[in-house]
Formats: sequence, structure tokens, C-alpha cells
Amino acid sequence: MKSSTFFTLIVLVPAICLMSGCRSKNKPAGTDNKAATEMAEAQAEEPETNEPDAGSKGKPLGVKSGIIEYSYSGDKTGKSTQYFDDYGVKSAVYAEIVQQGEESKGWSLTLGEDQYMWDLNSSQGMKTKNPMVKQMMELSGGDILEYMAGMYEQMGMTKSGTEMFQGKQCTVFKGDMGKVLIWKGLMMMMEMKIGDMVSRQEVTSIKTNVNVDGKYFRIPDNIAFNEIPGF
Repeated sequence: MKSSTFFTLIVLVPAICLMSGCRSKNKPAGTDNKAATEMAEAQAEEPETNEPDAGSKGKPLGVKSGIIEYSYSGDKTGKSTQYFDDYGVKSAVYAEIVQQGEESKGWSLTLGEDQYMWDLNSSQGMKTKNPMVKQMMELSGGDILEYMAGMYEQMGMTKSGTEMFQGKQCTVFKGDMGKVLIWKGLMMMMEMKIGDMVSRQEVTSIKTNVNVDGKYFRIPDNIAFNEIPGF
């Protein structure tokens, strides 16, 4: 198992980097991204509604469902696709990332506070509990925004007005480390600089309030998950 690189996934809380993935000499396992891409292209986006920003508890995000495509540049390059439903209670991310010349392909699945991660080049994965997700699900929409603001303040960022990105009016968090744009709890753009290292992740396509196939939220039965301590 390598812990240096796997892929950076943004699931519910922007700027939380999920752990490194599992690697072995086993044949690829997990869900094939081609089918995922074809399904995403086949989804018909429903008209977006002016829903409240997760106004009631148990709704971490301000939109019910969606399919979001991200691109990565800087110290790591590649792309990822996020599928979510039930206002973010269920979320799955597939990523193809190259970092330091090493390519990784894998999935991260979030079901409530339970998170599962696996590499396509391994028959083993990791399972953990994320207490931050549980805390967010116990908050209302406005409280979630304040929760995120507090998290970014710990990183030296402060709320700095709003900015349009991909047609969405986003809340801006800025600081010496970089800049993050958030829309209805979703990370739209993140640019970080640590020393000489610059990393950028941004939305290239976003479809909200669409029907998302339940297959993306199933725990694969061909992967053996090892429990790791929560973070």
C-alpha cells in the first residue's frame, strides 16, 4: 500500500482530503468509469429550483442531487466526477489523478458518516467514519455555512463576499493559502498554494436536481474493506 498519493476528493466538506488508496498486483476491481461517464451523459437535467440552502436538518447540501465534473491542475492533474443524492447524504466520487508521475484511479463512497475508498488496481479498500459529516447533517443550512466558515478560518481564510463561477453565485473564502468558492455547500473552485506547490480544482460541468442512478451508491461486493480510525 502506498500512502504518498492516491487522489484528492471533495465529497461534502471542501478542503478535506481523503486518504491514500490501496495498491496491489491484483487485477482491476471496482466500477468501470466508462459506464459512469455514459450514465452521466444520459442523465437529463431537470430545471433547477430555488431551493433553500439546506434549510432543515439532515440536508448537508442546498440541492437534492447532482453530477459534477472537476478538473485538477498544478501539483496534480486529472479529473473527477461526483454523484450525489439526498442532499449529499449519499455521494460517490470517481477520480483519475496523476501526481509526481504516478497515476491513480479510484472511487470514494460516502453514505452518511461512513466513507469507503478503493483503488481500481486493488481488491482491498478502506472504510472509516467521518464525524464532520455527522456534525454537518445535524445542522441547518445557515449553520452549515458558518461551520464551513469556521473550518476555513482555521486555515487562515475569511469569508470575502461573493463571486460568479460557472453561472453560480458563490461564497468566497480567501487567505494567504489561497481561495475557495462554495455554492450551496458544493466546492466550485479551490486554489491552494503551499510554498512553491500550487494546486487547483475547479468545476467544468455541473448538473443539479437530476436523477442519479442508485448503482453509484452501492458498496462493491468484490472489495474487502479494512476499518481505519475515523478522522
